[in-house]
Amino acid sequence: MASEVNQKTGESARVDPRLFLREEELDSGIALLLASERIISDITRKAQRQTGLNASGLRLLMTIRFEPGLTVTELRDKMGATTPTIARLLGELDKKNLVVKTQGGRDARRRRLTLSAEGEQMLRPLVDKLRSALREAYRDAGANAVSGTRAVLEALTQ
Repeated sequence: MASEVNQKTGESARVDPRLFLREEELDSGIALLLASERIISDITRKAQRQTGLNASGLRLLMTIRFEPGLTVTELRDKMGATTPTIARLLGELDKKNLVVKTQGGRDARRRRLTLSAEGEQMLRPLVDKLRSALREAYRDAGANAVSGTRAVLEALTQ
């Protein structure tokens, strides 16, 4: 029974028996993710007030910052927004000289997005605060937690 709960459909019985995913463990993990999201949101809200950007604009800038070179379509898909919304947000950020659009390779219509120097400078305090919070958490949790956390979050976001 436990192995059925702990493995993907069609997966052979290769699951480590120590990985017993009881509902209580899963619920605790969800609660921790929500608490982490609140901390990140608090840091981000403070950055909104300091930068004068709305939540969507700041999130868009952060996405470009952490994944430079995305196309507009890739950015739209990552953010789960509509094309008009992305176009409007990019237009606002472009007017403030926070983003740079460059032609992408063979298809001149595809634009690759990066932050301008002004965009990098605007996000630097926010990125520093987020890094500091994550660094402190990793130090408290120990070295093994870094790779484990990354593996769980990558699996969750795929």
